[in-house]
Amino acid sequence: MRRNASALAAALAVGLLAAGCGIPTQGTVHATDDDAVPFQLLDRRAPPVVPAPAGPVAEAADLCFVREGRLTIVSTALRAPVSRADVIAALARPPDIDPPVRSALADASVAREVTLSGGVATVDLDERVANISGEEQTLAIAQIVCTLTGRPGVGQVAFTLGGAPLTVPKGDGSAVNSPVSRDDYASLIG
Repeated sequence: MRRNASALAAALAVGLLAAGCGIPTQGTVHATDDDAVPFQLLDRRAPPVVPAPAGPVAEAADLCFVREGRLTIVSTALRAPVSRADVIAALARPPDIDPPVRSALADASVAREVTLSGGVATVDLDERVANISGEEQTLAIAQIVCTLTGRPGVGQVAFTLGGAPLTVPKGDGSAVNSPVSRDDYASLIG
């Protein structure tokens, strides 16, 4: 009896395989009652959808803040996807860590627009950047450069004011109106 059951199962499997491949097993087409078809073959519902994890997805971003007159890099979680404008905005909100850090950018809205072309991020600044003076202005520019050059695809940063090139201080005290890199502020990092 066991042998007949095995033979029947094998014949049924070959028949189902042949029918699934489009090979007719009978000379005519006929309807099959739903009761004769295995339940899972009749289930026409869509497959279940796995929901995304609850809460916003975070992405780590290296931000440069001021500690004791020098820049320090702090890895911070920001809501993904993180844009260049997002990291600039985050510079005005230093994290509460120990030892504490601060920002030379009291208001990140001084950076009106950030664009990227050929590895150079161009930051169009607001006139209020002139209100930041001396060493604080150097630190503010250095914060922006250090932070943006830590983002993928950014090697240098150029600054404009109303679309016109802006002369900015470098870490060594000199001033340029051309793109700068993280190396230009290496003396301030660490």
